[in-house]
This record gives sequence, structure tokens and C-alpha cells, in this order.
Amino acid sequence: MTLHIEEKIKTAWQTLSDVEVSSGWQAVPVSTLGSCRVMAARHFPENDEALLIGFDLKNQPVTTQLPEGKGFRVESISDHRLGRDRKWVGLIRLKSGSGDIFLSMVRDILAMVGHKSELSSAALFSVFIGRIRAWQEFMSRPRSALGAEAETGLYGELCFLKLMLQSPEISLHAAIESWYGPLDGLQDFLLGFGAVEIKATLADKGFPVKIHSLEQLDDSMLQPMFLGAVRLKVNASGLRLSEMITSIRELLVSNQEALSEFDSRLLKAGYLDSHSENYTRQFSVAEIRNLFIDEHFPRMIPATVPAGIRAARYEIDLDQVACIDVPADEMYKRLGIV
Repeated sequence: MTLHIEEKIKTAWQTLSDVEVSSGWQAVPVSTLGSCRVMAARHFPENDEALLIGFDLKNQPVTTQLPEGKGFRVESISDHRLGRDRKWVGLIRLKSGSGDIFLSMVRDILAMVGHKSELSSAALFSVFIGRIRAWQEFMSRPRSALGAEAETGLYGELCFLKLMLQSPEISLHAAIESWYGPLDGLQDFLLGFGAVEIKATLADKGFPVKIHSLEQLDDSMLQPMFLGAVRLKVNASGLRLSEMITSIRELLVSNQEALSEFDSRLLKAGYLDSHSENYTRQFSVAEIRNLFIDEHFPRMIPATVPAGIRAARYEIDLDQVACIDVPADEMYKRLGIV
């Protein structure tokens, strides 16, 4: 969703909140995405914020078959004032739902609809429902602020991502699409032929990293593989997590699709702008090393552990490991992305 559409939606919601009507829908057209028409709306007397999307379908969707999540509901809408040539579906925020999260969901869904607008209307509606179900799953999870360890880990991933975004040889969209950490990928970045796993530490001495599975450093399927080691320091000259995120958003402002995808992945990582005041630590980067994973790197992988061992978690001190530290530009070349 472009910033223009987002601002139109927020402005429409604000304007409609003051409309004096007793019942029904009040809506303002904000965009056309392929065959879909998009309206910002409120439903009265509840005065609930909503996004209405008109699909070019033969039959009106049945409300009972549509997903519903904590903080929002999805409703099939029959209202001739919206236009008889479309079948309308409303994404409606409940009073109990967070406004920030709902706007993030609206942003993500409109970006998806815009990106997939070449699909048939029936296929696009199916993709739309699938995306809603993904949000339904997300909204069912606890949404407290990230813990200290998760905050440090996310900051480390963002440091690596920001360096990629600043490389003139890597497109903004490709960099964001490579970030699989929030998507529960085995490695944090899937790049070209291989992958990069990011580990961050605040330790002054040693570089302890936790490996969470036998597969995390297994390069039998993806080669080459690197471990990005990010040493952080907490000091007054550093950036808070929210400030790091703002700096990345500024790098993405010229590519709204990449910006929308970045915000979507932040959400999946558990970061909400509404929680930003909880992240008070200021981090600066002391060093970043790109360590090449080869047969000499100390690790436990399925091919080398004794038979019968099916899972393991372990810790490595990278300062005690003799391994190859590869400059970023050389790593990108080996991965085949430049």
C-alpha cells in the first residue's frame, strides 16, 4: 500500500467518525487495485473502522465461511450503495482490537492485493482469504513486547539487513525478500544459492552463540552458508530498536512494496510500533564478521552426529573458532547475488 493510499484511508476514517447517521455503512473510495475496488468505511451505530474490498465475483461470499480473528472480523456486505457490480467484503476492527495492528493488517493486505492484481478475481479472493487466515493466526498469539534476548537478536538481523540495503548492487526488494528470520526459516537470510544465519551478542569477552537445531548450520542443501556474527554494545551513542527500524524505513521510502513487506515481516517478528517505548536500550555495532561455514567449522549436523540423535541445542564461542572471515562484498559474490 502506498503512503498516499494509507493517508487517504486514515483521513477517511477520521472524517467519517464525525458523520451523524443512525445505522449502516458510510464509505469513501480510496483506490482501485486490478479488478478490486477499495473503500475506507465506518459502520454505524458502532462507528467501527473498516476496509471494504469489492471483488468481481459471481456469488456473494457467505459471512459464516469467512475467517474471524481477535481484534477484527470479516463480513460479507450486501449494500447497493457500494456498487452492484462488485461483491463486497469488509475487514472490520473490533473495539478490542489495536488500531496500530489493524492498520498494519490493512497495509499488508492491500500490498498483497496490489502485487497479485493480475490474478483472476476468484483466485485473488482466495489469496485474500488465505492472508486473512495468516493474520488470524498471528492475532491469536500473545502480543507482549519482545524480551531482552529477542530484542538483541532482532537488532542483529536488522544490522545485517541495513548493510544489504546500503549496497548499491542489491535491490531493496531483493534484500527484504531474503529476510526469512521472521518467517521461522531455519536461517535468517536466504540469499542467492545459499544462506546466512545471524547471531548477535552483547558479551565483551568471548562470542557465545546458541544453535537451536541440527539443521541450523547444515549446508548440505544450501551452499555456501555463512554465520553473520554481530557484536553489539549498549551505550548512549547508539540507536534504540525503534530508531534502527526508522532508519531502515527511510532507506525503503522509494520502494513502497519493499517498505510494506518490511513492515509485514517486522510484525511477524513480534515487533509492534505501539510497543516501541518498551525498547529503551541504545545499541551500537562493535563488529560484524561473516564466517564461512565449511567442514572445519565446529557444528553438529544430521550427517555427523551419532545414529539415534534426532535433535540437539548447543553453544559455540566464536572467539575460540578458527574460521574464515569473509568481507561482505566477497560474501555476496559467493552467494551469487552480485
